[in-house]
Amino acid sequence: MAREYSTPESIIEISKRFDIDKIVLCTSPKNNLDLNDPPNIPFIKSPMGIYLLNRLLRFAYNSFIKDNGDGNKHVLEISKSIPEIVVPFFWLNPLDTLQMSNLENNIRDYQIRGIKLHQAWNPFRIDGCEFNRLVEIARAKKLPIFIHLYSKRETRKLLQFIGNNQDVTFIIAHMLGLEIFKEERHILSNVYFDTSGSERVRGKDILEAINLFGHEHVIFGSDTPYARIGDQIIKVEQMNINDSVKEHIFRLNIEHVLSAIS
Repeated sequence: MAREYSTPESIIEISKRFDIDKIVLCTSPKNNLDLNDPPNIPFIKSPMGIYLLNRLLRFAYNSFIKDNGDGNKHVLEISKSIPEIVVPFFWLNPLDTLQMSNLENNIRDYQIRGIKLHQAWNPFRIDGCEFNRLVEIARAKKLPIFIHLYSKRETRKLLQFIGNNQDVTFIIAHMLGLEIFKEERHILSNVYFDTSGSERVRGKDILEAINLFGHEHVIFGSDTPYARIGDQIIKVEQMNINDSVKEHIFRLNIEHVLSAIS
């Protein structure tokens, strides 16, 4: 939620311009509405490049980004204004004791449809007690967990965790760790892979995910405002896949995920 996604009016305009029915919205880092583009690393054009970028993101988050208050509240206000378009996800920092102690109340009060986790911004661990606790709550509420992983080590931890928690839905941001997840693809029935990632998630990466996990496990993502949604749409539209597969990626798969919420 930033730039052209920070007001109901601008979101309505975007949805009309690109013929979008629904937009999954979560707050930007520290509710910063005027974010700069992330640094470009031209020699790394693959999801693996995001692991390197994560180190820069963590430093920037701690050193340069100003805290502008409760971004989740801002998302709630927008979703109430245009509920026919916006699907609110709640950015949760598992290391924030106040957020964690009030999580069940927040799920109700913020009308949450999913939980967003970002290990580059918030250095929680998959094997930490905080992560285990929030997963228990997400499981009870049947909420999907959208997660940006930090490192290969944390990705392997999540894969092991999923093996013991196959009734929890995870959406893996930016297709991070395809080469790791494919080792145990038979246990990933409730795992989905997000197509967003500017130039670091390419058409061939999406095709690899489709071939490994099935097109029913790939979900369109825009990564806005860091990437431009038009570019992300074109990336999928220009792929050599049939219209039924594209419809699953753009609409049907996320509808399936959201339909399970209690």
